[in-house]
Amino acid sequence: MQIYEVHPVNPQKRYLEAAAHTLTHEGGIAVYPTDSVYGLGACVTNPKGIDKIVRLIEKDKNRPFSFICSDFSQVSRYVRLSNAHYKLMKRYLPGPYTFILDATNLVPKRISPKRRTVGIRMPESIVTLELVKLIGEPLANTSVNIAGELAFDPKEIKSAVKHEVDVMLDAGPLDTPEPSTVVDLTGGEPVLVRLGKGEWDESDY
Repeated sequence: MQIYEVHPVNPQKRYLEAAAHTLTHEGGIAVYPTDSVYGLGACVTNPKGIDKIVRLIEKDKNRPFSFICSDFSQVSRYVRLSNAHYKLMKRYLPGPYTFILDATNLVPKRISPKRRTVGIRMPESIVTLELVKLIGEPLANTSVNIAGELAFDPKEIKSAVKHEVDVMLDAGPLDTPEPSTVVDLTGGEPVLVRLGKGEWDESDY
């Protein structure tokens, strides 16, 4: 596993470009920071990488994938995004939220085999947003768990995944690690699925 120690606010471009090359040209999988915990992902057009992640999380089959997108133009390619959805999501993203929307045909069935929906993330992490911009497509993402706990300390992550992951962007330990807040937008009104790090007041809707 190649490890790049990146600045969390001003990440070194050469490290991001090297990680992007591993993801896009070598079919690799990566670990990277988000605004909640560290994530594990591959390019959405990399079925072998996605399958490898599926095997890694086989013991935790309920752990879903989400898509990390860099902007709303990417979002609109992979989910059915109404004007109302866009306005609501624009209020909260980038941030520690996952919004579930109806998927388009571009979403691989391996990621969403039962329901044609997908969670969308746009984390408030410059490192990962810049990485996604460089690869030019979303990351199929899941959280890094170690012994059933959410992973936020790079030292622990390195020893746990060093034989399975190709590249890691180490931005240091994350403050106040919590899962993202999950909101379902597939119905008529937003439905809070899980309250996590992001604040949510249902009385606003």
